[in-house]
Order: sequence, then C-alpha cells, then structure tokens
Amino acid sequence: MRGDILAPGFWLPASGSWLLGSGFWVLASGSGLLTPGSLLPTTDYFLLVPGSWLLFFCLLSPVLFFWLLDSFSSVPSSRPDTTKEPMSTITAAPPQSALKVVALDYWHGLKGLFTCPREIWIVYAVEILESLCYFSSVLMLMIFMTQDMGLSDTAAGTIFGVFSASMSFFMLFVGFIADAMGIKKALLVGLVIALVGRAVITFTVEPAIIYPGLFVLSIGFAYLIPLLSAAVKLSSTRKTQKYAYSWYYVVMNVGSLAAGLTLDPIREAFTSVMSFPVFGHELLVRPTQVIFLVGLLATVASLVLILFFFRKHIPKTEEAEAGESASPTPATVDKPEKKTAWQVMKEVVIEKKFWIFISFIFLLVLVKMIFQYNHSLYPLYMERIGLKEWTGKLYSINPFIIIFLVPVMTALTGRMHAYKVIVWGAFISAGSVFFLGLGESIMLIVSFQVMLSLGEALYSPRLYDYTATIAPPGKEASYMALSKVPMFFAKVGAGPITGLLLANLCPPEGPRNTELMWIIVGASTMISPITLFLGRKWLDVEGRERTAKVESAA
Repeated sequence: MRGDILAPGFWLPASGSWLLGSGFWVLASGSGLLTPGSLLPTTDYFLLVPGSWLLFFCLLSPVLFFWLLDSFSSVPSSRPDTTKEPMSTITAAPPQSALKVVALDYWHGLKGLFTCPREIWIVYAVEILESLCYFSSVLMLMIFMTQDMGLSDTAAGTIFGVFSASMSFFMLFVGFIADAMGIKKALLVGLVIALVGRAVITFTVEPAIIYPGLFVLSIGFAYLIPLLSAAVKLSSTRKTQKYAYSWYYVVMNVGSLAAGLTLDPIREAFTSVMSFPVFGHELLVRPTQVIFLVGLLATVASLVLILFFFRKHIPKTEEAEAGESASPTPATVDKPEKKTAWQVMKEVVIEKKFWIFISFIFLLVLVKMIFQYNHSLYPLYMERIGLKEWTGKLYSINPFIIIFLVPVMTALTGRMHAYKVIVWGAFISAGSVFFLGLGESIMLIVSFQVMLSLGEALYSPRLYDYTATIAPPGKEASYMALSKVPMFFAKVGAGPITGLLLANLCPPEGPRNTELMWIIVGASTMISPITLFLGRKWLDVEGRERTAKVESAA
C-alpha cells in the first residue's frame, strides 16, 4: 500500500525538476544564449545535458525513496489509526487517490489565501521589490568594492562579511521593537532606513561615506527581513499559513529571479558614468552603481505601498474585515496587549523551547551559508573563469526553479513532519556544492544550481512554517528575528573566508584551483545536515509537541 502512495510522490518532483532543468537548456539554446560547440564539444553537449540529469536522479533516488517511504507513513490510509490526530481534509482516502488528494488540498489552501486580508498581497508585493533590491545589491557588492573602490579580495571579503553580519546582529533587537511598536510602523521605519543607506552607496565611492552607508543599509535589511516574514503570519489564517509561507517564498524568488535576469543586461547597457545635477551639485553613478539606483527606486515604491495601503490593524479573516466595515466597534480587530520591547525579550528568552529552537537554527547555519557564498564568492568566481556575461543568467536558474517547485513540494510534503523535510532538504542542498568541485564548466554550474534548488524547495519554506508554528502568539516577530541571529556568527567568518579562498585559489591572475575551493565549501556545509540528523530527537520541538498532544488525547 505504501508503494502506491510513494509512486506519484517520488516521480512528480523528480520529473518536474528534470523538465525544468532540461527546459532551461532548450530555452537557452533556442535564444542563442548557449551555442553547442562554443563551450562544450557538440557531441558532449548533446550527451552530457540529458545524461547528467539522468545520473543525478539515479544517484538521488535511493535517498528520496527511503525518505518518502518513511514520511508517507504519516498519510492516513483507509484503515482508522487511533494513534494519529484526525485530519479534516482526508478521511479514508484510498491509496490510489493520494496524488489527487494532495493536489486538491493544495488548491483549497491556495484559494484560502483569497479569504485573507488584503495585507497579504501587499506583503508579497513589497517582498518582490525588496528581494530585487537585496539580491541585486549583494551580487554586485564584491565586484563594486574590488573594481570601483580598489579593495583587495581579502579586504572586500572582510567588509562584505561585516556588512552581512551586521544584518544578523541588528535582527537580535528588531523583533522586540516590532512586537512593541506594531507591524506597520516598524515596516515604515525599516524602509526609510534602507532608503537612506541605498541612497548613500549609489552616488559615491568614497570609503568614508560608503562604509557608514553600508552600516545604515544593514540596519534597514535587519528590520525588513524578519518583519515581512512575521507580516505573513499576521495577514493569514491558521488554515492558510502553510500555503501563505509557501507563496511568500515563491514571491521572494520572483524578486531574486528579476535580479538575476536584469543584472547582465543592465551591466551591458550602462558602461559609462552617469551624472545627475542636484541643487548645484553633480551626483555621479558608475556602471556598477546603476544596480543600487534600481534598488533605491524600488524602495520608494515599497514605501508608497505600506504607507497608503497597509492598515495599522489587520483583521483576522475576510469575515472580520467585513464586520469591521459594517460596525464602528473595534470588536473584530485584533488588538494584542501592549508590551515594551524589554518585556517581550524577557518573555522569549526564558522559554526552554526557544533555546532548543536557537540550537536547531545554529546547526542549520552552514547550509544557509551556501547562499552567502553564492552572493560573495560566486560573482567574482564567474568573472575570473571567463563567464562574466553568464553571472546573472546562471544565478537565475535557482529562483526560476524555486518559483515552480516550492508549491509542488509544499503540497507533497505538507503532511510530513517539518523537521524531517528540513533535514533531508539540507542534505541535498549541501551536496550540490560538490558539483563545482568537479571542474569549471557551465554544465557543472547548472547542475549545482538545480540540485541546490531541489533541496532549497524542500527545506526553506518549511523552515518559515516551522518557526511560525512553534512561536507563541504575540511573539512571531521576535522568533522570526532571533531565528536569523546565528547567521551573524557564520557571516563574520564567511566574508574573510571568501576573500582568502579567492586570493589563494581563484586569484585575478595566475594559476587557480577552484575545484579545491568548492570542495572546502561543500565539506563544511555537509556538517549541518549530519548533525541535525543525529540530534533529531532533542531538536524536533514540533514533533515532540505533536506526540504530547496525541498522548494526552489518548
């Protein structure tokens, strides 16, 4: 009976990923982005592309087989099971209809988003704009510092690390402040701070101005990243929360995709310095700073959306919104008890569950570091191996696949334990880096991005959902913010490590050993999923709570 359920659950994501990966190559070839024989011999091109996908899924299939075989045991069968909680959407479903049940469940969840307050769509729109700003900025920052500011690899990597670590450090405090002042006011404060920081780094290359500008920008990012995550929960219902976070992650990758696809055309279109006369002074924008200028304009658009369309008090449901408009009484408005930031912080840090959660996030850091290297190491790596014009195009493979794969994976894994999904997704993502340890070629970079995307589609949306689920009511922003704090320690080291790896294994001139560089990165990231797997009995807070509920009900 398990085998019948397993078949669609395995082949759908496998086939979908194969088609998406192959589809990229078809589109790239048809549009002239990739010419057979230019980067690979013609025979290798036609044999390696489909062959690599087949080999990839043959190697991956045993892992997915045993994982899905075990995980789908939680899907209810036709026999009643008194050890599990009843599920309202599936009762006595025959095994052969499992795929249909999953699809219908996801469709109903998606339709449920339209019953949420309008703020959910405003959050999505702002997230697209902010993702465009963030990903395009970090992709250009190392290039900007080494080329326009004249910094060495090590110095630029250190500055990049301090900038990234500052974001995680300030997230330690922003959650408490946001829970105390209210979500709308906190979002406006974060956007204004980000606007100032982006304006500073757009019009100068003076270190004395750039460094404070990056400091201010890191505060703005620190505000916005957890606040937008918390706003998703506040703008969705308990029933739709899983799907709301799934689509939140999708729209974030829409912004990332836009950043990747526009990066190369913008760099090709703007090759000279532009000047803007302002109050008798000329503001200069260099070609690499045009990306920062785009982010500046996008931040203005986000401010308009939050200021004029985001309500101070968000109704819990569409029905509550209707009741609010029909009656002047504030009965339907969610008005939590006002607490100071210090009170919120004290309540959070004394909870044992919170510290177990922080330990879990600490252990996941090394896998999340892949994305840090994708922003700091990858752009200069692409320039130095002669693939500068492919930087944005190949980077965009990841968000392109995520946009389509995350909803599918959310539906397929929605009834599985979140912790288990996160761990196996982390294994797949960590393993993706080893493709780059095999050599310097577009095919290997594509394989890395595809495998990274498959793992990311599994664990990242469920991580948001997992965090929101275990967070006590009224402390969502605090948990979202503090869940980012362990990244501070990783980013402090990641920046200098990036510089050292580039300087010693991928220098601008002379011999390089990029294979060893990526093997070092891959070996370090694999520590995370192994540790998470070994410590699963203690770290799985949600699983223990579910077990306790079942035992108490029995």
